[in-house]
Amino acid sequence: MKRIPNLCRASLRPVTYGLLLLLPVAQTPAHSRQTQCQVKLYRLVGEYLHCLMNAEAALARGQDPARNEHIRKACDDAYKKSYRAALKLSAEGCPAVGDTESGAQSPLEQEVWQTVAEVRGMVAGTPPEPVPGQLILYNNCTQPMKIMSPTSSTINGTTLQPYDSISYPTAAGGGLGQNTPNTFMFAPITTDAQCAQVQCGKWTDIQAAGQRMGYMWMDNTPGNDNLVYAAYCQPTNAAAGQCTTTSATPCCGSQMNYDKTFGTTFEITPNGGTKNNQDFVDLSTNFGSGPTSPPTLCSASGANPDDCVTATANIFFNVPIGVTMSTGAGCTFPQGGPGLTCTDVSCPDAYQYPVDNKQVACPAGTGYLVTLCPGTSKLPALGQTGATPNKITVQNNLSKSSPCPNGNTVTIFTSGGRQQVVQPGGGSVTFQGDYSAYPGLGLQVNNWYWTSENLPVQKGPPQNPDNSGAQFMISDQCVLSQNPPVYGKGIETYEISTVTARKTGTNECLITVNENQPYTDAVTPACCAPPLQNMGSVCTGPWGVTNNQQPWPPQ
Repeated sequence: MKRIPNLCRASLRPVTYGLLLLLPVAQTPAHSRQTQCQVKLYRLVGEYLHCLMNAEAALARGQDPARNEHIRKACDDAYKKSYRAALKLSAEGCPAVGDTESGAQSPLEQEVWQTVAEVRGMVAGTPPEPVPGQLILYNNCTQPMKIMSPTSSTINGTTLQPYDSISYPTAAGGGLGQNTPNTFMFAPITTDAQCAQVQCGKWTDIQAAGQRMGYMWMDNTPGNDNLVYAAYCQPTNAAAGQCTTTSATPCCGSQMNYDKTFGTTFEITPNGGTKNNQDFVDLSTNFGSGPTSPPTLCSASGANPDDCVTATANIFFNVPIGVTMSTGAGCTFPQGGPGLTCTDVSCPDAYQYPVDNKQVACPAGTGYLVTLCPGTSKLPALGQTGATPNKITVQNNLSKSSPCPNGNTVTIFTSGGRQQVVQPGGGSVTFQGDYSAYPGLGLQVNNWYWTSENLPVQKGPPQNPDNSGAQFMISDQCVLSQNPPVYGKGIETYEISTVTARKTGTNECLITVNENQPYTDAVTPACCAPPLQNMGSVCTGPWGVTNNQQPWPPQ
């Protein structure tokens, strides 16, 4: 779930917040006790979310916080009671307390809490709150973030979209190593068009020969753009002179080399210490004691092997970061606390050399919120050089003949929440704007398709079945890049159709939507619809069975 900055974000469909308060489930025959249990779980999770969202609304209206907390507790209690009742329906098949380390109840609760926090971020522009026993990563930046981790192959490569969050229980079984450091490194994800704007090849202060120094990550003279280069470019490849403005460059864009050697760095050691009852967290930059005074080189005469770096060791900063702990945690901060914040490379809250004592100790079970771009601290603006052309034409080459009545139309979602429908058979629409940055423009094929994930037939969220959807970014050279839809779990438009772009003139691009058979016609059986108002044929499932018997999702 994502926030729309200033309520002007291009998206795949308008958000009706009332729908977020309910998760209705289609009336499907209960073929087994397992099915009965699943149906009840869907319903009770929807009721739980409804209850908590009403509490959020009451708090926004000015309800006394103590009274509001009492209401939230009532929501929790009602959910737990209903959950226990659901478990009694089936001894087998229904998620039970023994299924996971903390039981199924806790992960379901955590998912609901995270949804509430994300909606709060969308509506009020506020980040989530730390939750005891959880590490929450929240992206408050306008760019998607790639998470790199040299300590976890599961975490490494995760993408965190703008205004989205991901959480990890700090207890055993939650995905974090116990009594051992877990390292998280972050880097913005850029499109090829944005990469061309940054021009990483101009990061000339960083060279293959010589030690990395803090000033290489700082603007020092008029016209110096080191802040931009450090934020968006891969320093190891930049130092090797491998950066170009083409889409093949490893320095940024679609071929960015996320090799775990760079990026703002956060570490957590859960349940550590001699009694396994403490958590340790820290930030690291390797800045040294000044812009031209980096940490000691390991090759230097008499260097302490525990307090030195190699010449090619990068400075670990590119994204502003803040770490807050759950209320009353009782943490110990060597630098004074009460949290950790790094908004520039010379950050005093971070390790600036290997033995710099900046590690924070907290009781095990403390909650941690790691916010990228906290408060008003943002990534440096991308330059306007090479901005997307003013004139964009979208042409719908899908067939006028579709398994769905009046199907194969394409809806375009552009800035300001504007929508335009393009008819099949070669219809086109032309508009103006810069759509080089995420979320770009949305393209939706208006047929009923099963969702990209196995979900029950439901109104939502997420709705199932749904139209296709995807976000498309387009550069000044008409280079197209794509992302899954901002909202929902609809199958990606680029899976059921072929979307291409080409330059047709100065500042002019043509985007064409062509068929990708057999998947363009792989709609739901008889193009049945979700259980929405005034729908004729409502789907009954099962998910994945298509009208033309094609495997789903597209292979």
